[in-house]
Amino acid sequence: MSKTKIIVLTALISFAIGVGAIGNAVAGEKFKLRTVKYNVKWEPVNVPDEEGHVIAVYEHKGISTNMEGKTFGDGWVTWETGLVDINLKTGLGSGHGYGVVTDRDGDKYYLAWKGKRVRGGKLWTGYWEFESTIVKGTGKYEGIQGKETGYTYHPEKGQVYTDSEVEVELP
Repeated sequence: MSKTKIIVLTALISFAIGVGAIGNAVAGEKFKLRTVKYNVKWEPVNVPDEEGHVIAVYEHKGISTNMEGKTFGDGWVTWETGLVDINLKTGLGSGHGYGVVTDRDGDKYYLAWKGKRVRGGKLWTGYWEFESTIVKGTGKYEGIQGKETGYTYHPEKGQVYTDSEVEVELP
């Protein structure tokens, strides 16, 4: 076999391995995810302006599932923290925070989110809409860019479901 054929064959094998390693993600590809989280920490402080107004810091941990059967996001671990400002009488509020998503190989990407509580009376029955921006990554996600939009709801105290669509561009 000639040197040229060996080089071409090596390049093709390297390319195939690289495509498989990024878990079906290509530039601008969208994925639908569901993340099931549990509440690790909740530190509320009552605001003295009106009854039902609360500011709180929280921490969630969870695991995601790719709802389309693809490998991107499937079985990945999430950790999220944030600050929320809620009026439990009106059911409205806002928040922002940060998170890290870790894949099965230990590579990570980091995100920042902002959102609003669009309905819900009791503290643990809220419904949130949010947007996230991917700010950086490690390992195979170094140079990643992307965004996520979706909604979060609380079926029971301490339980959190997030349904979202993620659009990513990998380097």
